[in-house]
Amino acid sequence: MKTNKWLLNKFKSINKGRFKKHVDLIKENSNKSYAYIYFDIIKNFITRGTGYTDYFRGDYINLTKEEKKTFVTAKSFHNLLAYLNNPSYEVVLKDKLIFNKVFNDFLKREYCNLKIASLEEFKTFLKGKEVVFAKKPCGEGGHDVKKVTIKNEDIKKLYNDLRKDGYMLVEEEIIQSKDLNEINPNVVNSFRVITLLKDGEAHIINTALRVNQTSDNVIGSTDDLYFSLGEDGKINSNVIDDYGKVYDTHPLTGKKFSEVKIKGVKEAFDMCKKAALILPEVRYIGWDIAFTEKGPVMVEGNEYPGYGLIQHYKLHDSKTGHLKEISDILGDEINKIKL
Repeated sequence: MKTNKWLLNKFKSINKGRFKKHVDLIKENSNKSYAYIYFDIIKNFITRGTGYTDYFRGDYINLTKEEKKTFVTAKSFHNLLAYLNNPSYEVVLKDKLIFNKVFNDFLKREYCNLKIASLEEFKTFLKGKEVVFAKKPCGEGGHDVKKVTIKNEDIKKLYNDLRKDGYMLVEEEIIQSKDLNEINPNVVNSFRVITLLKDGEAHIINTALRVNQTSDNVIGSTDDLYFSLGEDGKINSNVIDDYGKVYDTHPLTGKKFSEVKIKGVKEAFDMCKKAALILPEVRYIGWDIAFTEKGPVMVEGNEYPGYGLIQHYKLHDSKTGHLKEISDILGDEINKIKL
């Protein structure tokens, strides 16, 4: 899709409620008028391809022209990935059945492919399992995932229903580590690790651990909290929500974020760098990792991962964006990309 058409579609799909909340927060933090903010958002959208969430998360209203150049925008990110990622190979990440086959060594859990598995093979897979997760192969953003409790299930009916409804991938349950359960035990919280390949070497250029605020067993809403982790497993950023509020403790469990230390972060980094080399045709990937008592496990890879929260100005109290992180690795190659 051409960039201008893609931007127009982005503009048409604006969530008006979220847009207003973002504008209200910008006004509250800047003391600028609504008219000024609306005009500046539109101006940056036209000149830079900056979405309203880009504008808010980058604190554009307080940035200089040079500082803005360090930030990824809706437009520049679209063009970056068009250059870095070969679309012919993206199916490896888009289709979970293919992904699991290619990256099987990093999953560290059993799964069953209902496209090819017989009923008897499905029954064998379920033996000894109380809970499994059924997924549609091309579902995105945590959607099209179904938790299935095996007890009292008619296995033949379950097998036929899952196949009929398109839930062709069934996976063993991931049991989250004690470290993360202390923060929120109600959902498997995912750690996003972004890798970028340059000259055959995989670089980790940013991370974000997403933690549910509530007791819901689904993650991926605007109620989530975000922070980054260092190799030592400690938080090395602020803990923020989607709107930039900073937290010292988890609202549900009361866990102090200053006391958080997640085992296995360096192992997760090494895993992602090794996995990135398996698919060199897709140079920029966002890997989702879960932490278990046995170590980190790979959940999935994303060929078009969200970039907004990793360059939220409140995350690291920074006026430098994600584009600089990418540029630092690519070097002169960045000049080949029409941003």
